[in-house]
Amino acid sequence: MLTSLSIRDFVIIDSLDLQFESGLSALTGETGAGKSILLDALSLALGMRSDASLVRQGAKESVIIAEFILREAGVVNDLLTRQSIPHEESLIIRRLISSTGKGKAYVNDHQVSITFLRELGDVLLEIHGQFDRLLTVSSHRKLLDAYLVAPELIASVRAAYQDWQGGQKNFEEAAARLDHLRRHEDFLKYQLKELETLNPEAGEEAQLIEARQALSGFAKLFDIVHQAYQTLQSGATLESLQQSFRALQRLPETTDAHVDAATKSLKVAVSEVTEAVAQLDELYGKIDDQPAKLQQIDDRLQALRAAGRKHNVAVDDLATFLEQLREDLETLDQAEQRTTQLEKIVLAKKNVFYQVGKQLHEARVSKAKELDASMAEELPLLMLPNAKFHSVVGEVEESAWHEAGIDKVQFLVAMNKGQELSPLEKTASGGELARLMLSLKATLATTVTLPTIIFDEIDIGVGGAVAAAIGQRLAKLAQHVQVLAITHSPQVAAASDHHYLVLKQDVGEKMQTTVAKLPLTNRYDELARMLSGVEVTDEARAAAKKLLSRYG
Repeated sequence: MLTSLSIRDFVIIDSLDLQFESGLSALTGETGAGKSILLDALSLALGMRSDASLVRQGAKESVIIAEFILREAGVVNDLLTRQSIPHEESLIIRRLISSTGKGKAYVNDHQVSITFLRELGDVLLEIHGQFDRLLTVSSHRKLLDAYLVAPELIASVRAAYQDWQGGQKNFEEAAARLDHLRRHEDFLKYQLKELETLNPEAGEEAQLIEARQALSGFAKLFDIVHQAYQTLQSGATLESLQQSFRALQRLPETTDAHVDAATKSLKVAVSEVTEAVAQLDELYGKIDDQPAKLQQIDDRLQALRAAGRKHNVAVDDLATFLEQLREDLETLDQAEQRTTQLEKIVLAKKNVFYQVGKQLHEARVSKAKELDASMAEELPLLMLPNAKFHSVVGEVEESAWHEAGIDKVQFLVAMNKGQELSPLEKTASGGELARLMLSLKATLATTVTLPTIIFDEIDIGVGGAVAAAIGQRLAKLAQHVQVLAITHSPQVAAASDHHYLVLKQDVGEKMQTTVAKLPLTNRYDELARMLSGVEVTDEARAAAKKLLSRYG
């Protein structure tokens, strides 16, 4: 049950604190006074999308705080447990919106996502406009299911459907794989032979890249050594030194010191150059095959990468892909057996779903009859004595089965005597739709756990006896759930347990919305205004007292 609503700096509301009680509360006021703003604030607290334009002009942020006391907290506590939020006697939702458009949401001072807030709001409070969801056929099944009081059966159907769909997915994947194997068996054999010839290894690409980097440094060394070797060996250097040395050796012995020195130097030079040629020759022999090795590495890398592109896998995954090809070809028979087995499993799961779906179908048919009987009693109370309501529960084709079962539920109505039953969304007028929704909510009130329902101008377009009937039915509904009704009807307001007046006042250079809970004396005045308009007459006051005493 909603117990309080605090609003700060929201649209034209500066500061507002409201306390709510059980029973029926009516909110009245002139058109444009701000009743819809209160609904927007409450909707925002329950997960409605925020907008920077909602922040009051000149303020930094809007703050909306809604507090609830839980009548039956089972579902709510499950949601809180999922978010690791402790359970408390009251549940406080706080929503903040900054002037930049950013926002935050808290539940019992724990920050939560807007998605969770919306999910929580769905089990705390329901807001209905004039036409509500009755125009959407898909909502009819949900409304009937709310009357079933069999959540375990609905949950069983959903679980069976999900199990069936999971099995169906497994079967389809296996069947597609088997079909692929059958259609591509020859090609798979060709791929296998090609990859076995290549024989890729895991991690081979990285090893080749590392080896290539190590060898690439030898390229420059190879060129330099080759050049030095060729210069010393094929040039005239060594031969000239040897010829000069032999020529000096042929000279007769002399005491010329220069000749002796030159002979010794040439001997050393010949020896050193010969050693240098030998060293270069040995080194050249060692690195002579490096370019060939580098080319081999490049060729291997190119072959691996080409295979990777061809098979659309990473080079490092080629070895795994090769093993998969072997397994695919080796286990073709096993794939056929597995697919056949999965097909049997999915058929069994489908049968389970159909059986529990059939149980739910029968439960819906039975409850539909009860709902129709209850509506037959309710509709005359809302001044629809000739209206007929009929719930049609029919099985749909297998292709249209869904997680809620095998049914399509549709409400048919005939609003006037002699009229044939036809789809509700094509027959009822706006005012009639509003009363139909109220009749449904009144019928469902004893079976659902939703603690609070808000009706936004459900009495629009009606007056007199019809409005009085709506007020009486709202009051009866409020015996089971908390009801807030935004209304322009004095008959509905008079039927309420609590009356709130929404006013828009001119405060300096801005307009401001205020809300006041009316004591009995002021309720007379407000009802008189609603009855007579701008000028409140004594006759209107007398009629207001009479109207209020009728419901009091």
